[in-house]
Parts: sequence; structure tokens; C-alpha cells
Amino acid sequence: MQAKPSRTTFRNRLDEMITALRDDIVTGRLKSGEFIPSLMQLSKQFQLSINSVQKGLDQLAAESLIERIPRVGIRVKDSTRHSTVSLSFGYYPSLMEDVDLQHLIAAFQEEHPHIRIQPVPLQYENYYDVTSNYLYNEMLDVLTINHINFNQYEDRHTDIREVFEPIKPAAGIYPYLSPPFMRDKTQYVQPIVFSPVILCYNQQHFEQRQADEPPLEWTWQEFMACLDRLGRDESRLAFYFYPATLNRWPIFLLQSGVEFKRNKTGKMNLAAPQIMDSIQTCNELIQRQNMFQILLSENDVNVEELFSQQRISVMMTTYFNMNRLRRASFPFDIAPLPYVHTPKTLLITIGMAINRRSKQKAAAQVFIDYLTSYRSQLHIRKTTYSIPALQRAAEWHGEELGYRPSRYNIYRDISHTYALLSDLNLNPHEIEELLNAMNMYWMGMENKEATLSRLATI
Repeated sequence: MQAKPSRTTFRNRLDEMITALRDDIVTGRLKSGEFIPSLMQLSKQFQLSINSVQKGLDQLAAESLIERIPRVGIRVKDSTRHSTVSLSFGYYPSLMEDVDLQHLIAAFQEEHPHIRIQPVPLQYENYYDVTSNYLYNEMLDVLTINHINFNQYEDRHTDIREVFEPIKPAAGIYPYLSPPFMRDKTQYVQPIVFSPVILCYNQQHFEQRQADEPPLEWTWQEFMACLDRLGRDESRLAFYFYPATLNRWPIFLLQSGVEFKRNKTGKMNLAAPQIMDSIQTCNELIQRQNMFQILLSENDVNVEELFSQQRISVMMTTYFNMNRLRRASFPFDIAPLPYVHTPKTLLITIGMAINRRSKQKAAAQVFIDYLTSYRSQLHIRKTTYSIPALQRAAEWHGEELGYRPSRYNIYRDISHTYALLSDLNLNPHEIEELLNAMNMYWMGMENKEATLSRLATI
């Protein structure tokens, strides 16, 4: 015999019905003067009795959202009070180019005139400090967030539910994108776009030096032999990357093959030989770079600028940053990262989260649904190099609007190598200590033995 549904279950269904109808009215999906489904239809859809449906509609009528027309039905009330919703949207400025965000916002507002998007740019630097203030003071309703920033919130809050509203997961998203944003089977961030860290190379430079095209799997030692083939040229560097960012140096540690697990006392062996191999490999790549060029390039954007000027033959980058190359006058292509002991690369996912304190959660969810729709995701695929989170859109085949690397779909072949910064299992203080130790070694201020000793104390 089946257990009788509890009163809580009925209350949840009733709340679901009220919320769904309210959201449809406020966001404009149900327009003024339009009739809502009948009592019988609502009863069947939400598995409620007619009396329960009536009670829910009484609440919406009390909010001046609907009105009963005798012997006709119930329609949305014509009221300017709920005609427009203002949605404060915090975004990474790079997304203006990386997903053609301005176009997507304009298209959304044309389709949803009841929701006005108020964009608020958010810098990567001091992201947590700025956004936490905005969220707490209800200055943001919805915002873009990556996995690293999401972990910052987890590190500083005992309960992520105090910050972000649970998200209604979108269907058809690549399965490996959502789990990093889930806690206790609840999702808090909806992935929009993603990218692994990859290599990008100038095909003309390879042809001029008669160097083979990069393979799908190779070691850093094999890569450095390829760089030797490219030769030295005063006018350009064979390879360049900016190591001191969280999207670069951790890759070498992840490629060590070490399982970053703590023992019973909470300690981790960061002085393992494989980890030192990774640090030395990174150091060898750094030493191959001209110091003057390093001073010229203070961040990843400038790396792409140097590459577009053909002053670099190969660079470590992402699909996002390749958007800076759309006006390049030469053919370029991409390759997977070489590895130290184990093939690994960082997965960078950018998604959307809703402020738990927001009074416009329904409109925020509508905006997120729009950005993950096939229409929006296909626009990202066609007009940018960024990879849409929606698999169907990402794997679209058709006539390209402009130049696209022939190996664009290589991200599918290397998905088994995707890793996250959180896989290092280190807290922010430990990460800072680790980077300091590596910097001392890379700058030649400490030798291998001193570095191992320092690593053992972390």
C-alpha cells in the first residue's frame, strides 16, 4: 500500500503552482488580458484538488495579478505595476567579446520586454570582495561566476545556500560541466560556456621550419624538441605563456600524477619527486622565454596580442582568449597541452548564479534559461571561439561565418584530461605558500633541495 502524500507535499505543489503562474505573469510569458489554464488543467498539472487550486488563485488575485471573469475564466490583470522588472546583472567584461554578450542582452530584451537588464561589470581582481558586497546589499540579482570564484565563496561561507539560489538545471549541457557547481545534489551555477587550457600555434611558422603538426598526445620533452625545430629568432619567441596565474601553473602539478590526498593528520606530501618533476618542467619552459618579452606581457591578453603580431609561434591559451585573434592575418590552429607524467589540463567553466537575496529570482531564471537556449548557444558557437555549454549547439555543423581552426573540436578528444584547481585539494593559504616556493625556485633564489624542504613544510 502506497504511503499517503504528506501535507508538506501538497503545500510544495501548491507553492510550485503559485510560483509558476506568478513568474509567467511577471516575466511577460503570460501577458495582460491573456487567460490562464482552467481549474481542471491546473489541478491535473500540479496534482492538486480543485479547492487547493482555488486557494492558490485567491493568493494571486490578492496580489492583483489575476482577475476572475464570471462564466468565462481567469485572466491576467491589466496592471502597469508588474509590467517591467529591472534585473541587475553582474558580468565579466571579457564576455562582451567572448560570447557577444551585448547582442544576447539586446535579443533577450526584445523577446522579453518586461525584463530590463542593467549590466554591472565585475573585474576578476578582487572578485569575491566586490561581488559579496553587491550580493549582500541586493545590488546584483544575477551574475557570472567561474569555478575558482565559486570555490572562493565556499571557502569563506559555511553554507553556500546562504549566498546563491538553487538553479533549475538546463537540459543538454555537457555532463562534466555542472558537477563542480553542485553540492548535496543541488546545482547553484548554470554553465554557459567553457574551455580547456590548450596550445595555439602559428601554422605558417611551422611550415617555414618544416615542423610537424602537434600530435593529440605528447610530453613536454617532446614539445621542447619541437621548439628546437622551430629554432631561435631574434624577432620572435618559439613559445610563451604567463605562468603565475591560477589557470596556468597548477596544470603542471596536476600533470604530476600525484593524488592530492591528505593523511590522517591533514598533511599532504607536496615534496614528492613527481611534483618536483612538474616544477622543474615548468621552470625549463620559463627559462626558454626571453625576459624582455616577459616584462612586455603582464597578463594573458597581452600574450594573445604578441601572438597576433606573429612575435610568438606557440602560446598556452584558452578558447576564450582566442577571441582576441579574430582579426589575425595568418592561419593558426590548436593542440592539446603536453604533459609531465599524466595528460591533464584545466577546465574553465563560466556560468550564471542567482543572488539568494534577490527579489527578482523568477526574472533571473528566465534570463539564464534564455542564455542556455539553443538559439543563444548557437549564436555563441557561430560568432565566437568560445565553446557553448549546450552540446547540441557546440557540435553544430554548417557554413562557418569566418575563419575557424581546423582542430576546433579537439576539446571533445581531450575531455578525459579535464581537471579543476580544486583537485589539488589545497586551501588558499596553501596555494599561496606553494606558489611562493615555486617562484623562489624559478627565479634561481633557491635550489632543488631547498625547494623540496620548503614544500615539505606546507
